[in-house]
Amino acid sequence: MNQENLSRFVQLFTLNDAEATRRVSERLALVLRDPAAYQEQFAEELEERGIVAALPAQELRDLALIDALLSEELLWESDWKDPAADLVYGINETLTQQKQAVRLPAPASGRATVTGPEALDIVQDLAEPVGLAVVLFTLDSDSYALSVVADAQAEETRQLAQELGFGVTVY
Repeated sequence: MNQENLSRFVQLFTLNDAEATRRVSERLALVLRDPAAYQEQFAEELEERGIVAALPAQELRDLALIDALLSEELLWESDWKDPAADLVYGINETLTQQKQAVRLPAPASGRATVTGPEALDIVQDLAEPVGLAVVLFTLDSDSYALSVVADAQAEETRQLAQELGFGVTVY
């Protein structure tokens, strides 16, 4: 694991918050270095998700990324049945936590209640014009874990995630 690349990856979400970058990076470094130690240290948090048995390293790594960003309020986790309007609300909450001035506009009234994968498309359609890319984190469940990065950093986000072994889809 390359610590510099891990920090660069985390900074795509934490932006200029050095303390959040440090906390998230330390947590992810642990899961990348020693998955068993991570699972032991965060056993209570994992149990809250209903996870009590050892997870495969990839699944644990992806969950650690989600939980680390979630703990900093840099990720929105929603049910896959939530309407597009709720996803937009969640992304806007993440943007507030990132201290960004930009916000996604509300979806058109006919699109606000759309759910499922089509809701993700609507959110990305709203994100692109304001220079953002939606990031969907791999989560083996019936929910979406979402965040945003600058559209100009979408490819870097994909490359660093792949290099570090995290499962993400950047729209």
